[in-house]
Amino acid sequence: MPASTAKEYLDAYWDWKLPVKPEEIARKAKVFVQKDERLVGKGLSGAFFLDNATPTILVNPQEPLIRQRFTIAHELGHFALQHGNAFRDPISNYSSQAADPREVSANKFAAELLMPAFAVEFLIQKKGITRLDELANAFQVSQVAMKFRLSNLGWI
Repeated sequence: MPASTAKEYLDAYWDWKLPVKPEEIARKAKVFVQKDERLVGKGLSGAFFLDNATPTILVNPQEPLIRQRFTIAHELGHFALQHGNAFRDPISNYSSQAADPREVSANKFAAELLMPAFAVEFLIQKKGITRLDELANAFQVSQVAMKFRLSNLGWI
Protein backbone atom coordinates (compact mmCIF):
# COMPACT_ATOMS: atom_id res chain seq x y z
CA MET A 1 0.00 0.00 0.00
CA PRO A 2 1.62 3.29 -1.10
CA ALA A 3 0.21 5.40 1.74
CA SER A 4 1.61 3.15 4.45
CA THR A 5 5.03 3.20 2.78
CA ALA A 6 4.92 7.00 2.57
CA LYS A 7 3.96 7.09 6.24
CA GLU A 8 6.96 4.91 7.04
CA TYR A 9 9.21 7.40 5.23
CA LEU A 10 7.60 10.30 7.07
CA ASP A 11 8.02 8.54 10.42
CA ALA A 12 11.67 7.79 9.68
CA TYR A 13 12.86 10.98 7.98
CA TRP A 14 10.41 13.89 8.38
CA ASP A 15 11.18 16.79 10.74
CA TRP A 16 7.42 17.35 11.35
CA LYS A 17 7.48 20.79 9.77
CA LEU A 18 5.37 21.95 6.84
CA PRO A 19 5.89 21.95 4.03
CA VAL A 20 7.34 18.45 3.89
CA LYS A 21 10.73 18.55 2.18
CA PRO A 22 10.84 15.58 -0.23
CA GLU A 23 14.44 16.22 -1.28
CA GLU A 24 15.59 16.14 2.34
CA ILE A 25 13.62 12.93 2.99
CA ALA A 26 15.14 11.31 -0.10
CA ARG A 27 18.67 12.25 0.96
CA LYS A 28 18.10 10.93 4.49
CA ALA A 29 16.92 7.68 2.86
CA LYS A 30 20.24 7.57 0.97
CA VAL A 31 18.69 8.48 -2.38
CA PHE A 32 20.77 10.92 -4.43
CA VAL A 33 18.75 13.82 -5.88
CA GLN A 34 20.06 15.98 -8.71
CA LYS A 35 18.58 18.70 -10.87
CA ASP A 36 19.60 17.74 -14.37
CA GLU A 37 19.50 19.97 -17.46
CA ARG A 38 19.54 16.85 -19.67
CA LEU A 39 15.82 16.40 -18.93
CA VAL A 40 14.99 19.82 -20.38
CA GLY A 41 13.45 19.67 -23.83
CA LYS A 42 12.82 15.92 -23.65
CA GLY A 43 9.36 16.21 -22.13
CA LEU A 44 10.61 14.63 -18.89
CA SER A 45 9.86 15.88 -15.40
CA GLY A 46 12.03 13.34 -13.65
CA ALA A 47 13.73 9.99 -13.66
CA PHE A 48 14.70 7.31 -11.19
CA PHE A 49 17.44 4.74 -11.67
CA LEU A 50 20.18 2.88 -9.86
CA ASP A 51 23.60 4.34 -10.61
CA ASN A 52 26.22 1.78 -9.51
CA ALA A 53 23.69 0.58 -6.90
CA THR A 54 23.04 4.17 -5.71
CA PRO A 55 19.34 5.11 -5.98
CA THR A 56 19.24 8.32 -8.01
CA ILE A 57 16.48 10.81 -8.78
CA LEU A 58 16.88 13.34 -11.56
CA VAL A 59 14.62 16.40 -11.69
CA ASN A 60 13.97 18.85 -14.52
CA PRO A 61 15.27 22.16 -13.08
CA GLN A 62 13.22 24.31 -15.45
CA GLU A 63 9.87 23.18 -14.12
CA PRO A 64 8.16 25.16 -11.35
CA LEU A 65 9.38 24.36 -7.83
CA ILE A 66 5.99 22.94 -6.87
CA ARG A 67 6.27 20.48 -9.79
CA GLN A 68 9.85 19.62 -8.81
CA ARG A 69 8.71 18.81 -5.26
CA PHE A 70 6.02 16.45 -6.55
CA THR A 71 8.48 14.91 -9.03
CA ILE A 72 10.98 14.11 -6.26
CA ALA A 73 8.22 12.59 -4.11
CA HIS A 74 6.89 10.58 -7.09
CA GLU A 75 10.34 9.26 -8.04
CA LEU A 76 11.05 8.43 -4.39
CA GLY A 77 7.83 6.43 -4.54
CA HIS A 78 9.23 4.33 -7.37
CA PHE A 79 12.21 3.54 -5.15
CA ALA A 80 10.23 2.92 -1.95
CA LEU A 81 7.69 0.73 -3.72
CA GLN A 82 10.45 -1.28 -5.40
CA HIS A 83 9.20 -0.68 -8.92
CA GLY A 84 12.54 -1.47 -10.50
CA ASN A 85 15.63 0.44 -11.35
CA ALA A 86 14.74 2.62 -14.32
CA PHE A 87 11.88 5.08 -14.73
CA ARG A 88 11.76 8.07 -17.03
CA ASP A 89 8.62 10.02 -16.30
CA PRO A 90 6.97 12.48 -18.66
CA ILE A 91 4.61 14.95 -17.05
CA SER A 92 1.62 12.73 -17.98
CA ASN A 93 2.77 10.13 -15.42
CA TYR A 94 2.12 12.62 -12.61
CA SER A 95 -1.49 13.07 -13.65
CA SER A 96 -4.57 11.58 -12.04
CA GLN A 97 -5.18 10.10 -15.50
CA ALA A 98 -2.06 7.86 -15.34
CA ALA A 99 -3.04 4.27 -16.15
CA ASP A 100 0.10 2.27 -15.35
CA PRO A 101 -0.42 0.83 -11.83
CA ARG A 102 3.18 1.69 -10.89
CA GLU A 103 2.63 5.33 -11.84
CA VAL A 104 -0.68 5.43 -9.96
CA SER A 105 0.94 4.02 -6.81
CA ALA A 106 3.93 6.41 -7.13
CA ASN A 107 1.43 9.31 -7.36
CA LYS A 108 -0.39 8.05 -4.24
CA PHE A 109 2.91 7.76 -2.42
CA ALA A 110 3.82 11.34 -3.43
CA ALA A 111 0.44 12.68 -2.30
CA GLU A 112 0.70 11.05 1.12
CA LEU A 113 4.32 12.14 1.51
CA LEU A 114 3.66 15.78 0.60
CA MET A 115 0.18 16.04 2.14
CA PRO A 116 0.03 13.60 5.07
CA ALA A 117 -3.58 12.81 5.97
CA PHE A 118 -3.18 13.74 9.64
CA ALA A 119 -1.55 17.07 8.71
CA VAL A 120 -4.41 17.89 6.32
CA GLU A 121 -6.88 17.03 9.08
CA PHE A 122 -4.96 19.14 11.61
CA LEU A 123 -4.93 22.23 9.39
CA ILE A 124 -8.62 21.90 8.57
CA GLN A 125 -9.99 20.93 11.99
CA LYS A 126 -7.58 22.57 14.43
CA LYS A 127 -6.34 25.58 12.47
CA GLY A 128 -9.56 26.25 10.56
CA ILE A 129 -7.81 26.47 7.21
CA THR A 130 -10.37 25.45 4.62
CA ARG A 131 -9.57 27.49 1.52
CA LEU A 132 -7.99 25.44 -1.24
CA ASP A 133 -5.33 28.05 -2.03
CA GLU A 134 -4.29 28.35 1.62
CA LEU A 135 -4.01 24.58 2.04
CA ALA A 136 -2.06 24.23 -1.20
CA ASN A 137 0.28 26.98 -0.04
CA ALA A 138 0.79 25.36 3.37
CA PHE A 139 1.85 22.10 1.72
CA GLN A 140 3.60 23.80 -1.23
CA VAL A 141 1.65 21.79 -3.80
CA SER A 142 -0.51 22.82 -6.72
CA GLN A 143 -4.16 23.57 -6.11
CA VAL A 144 -5.00 20.68 -8.46
CA ALA A 145 -2.95 18.26 -6.33
CA MET A 146 -4.48 19.64 -3.13
CA LYS A 147 -8.02 19.33 -4.48
CA PHE A 148 -7.34 15.75 -5.57
CA ARG A 149 -5.93 14.92 -2.12
CA LEU A 150 -8.88 16.52 -0.33
CA SER A 151 -11.24 14.52 -2.51
CA ASN A 152 -9.39 11.25 -1.82
CA LEU A 153 -9.48 11.96 1.91
CA GLY A 154 -13.23 12.66 1.80
CA TRP A 155 -13.05 16.37 2.59
CA ILE A 156 -14.75 17.39 -0.65
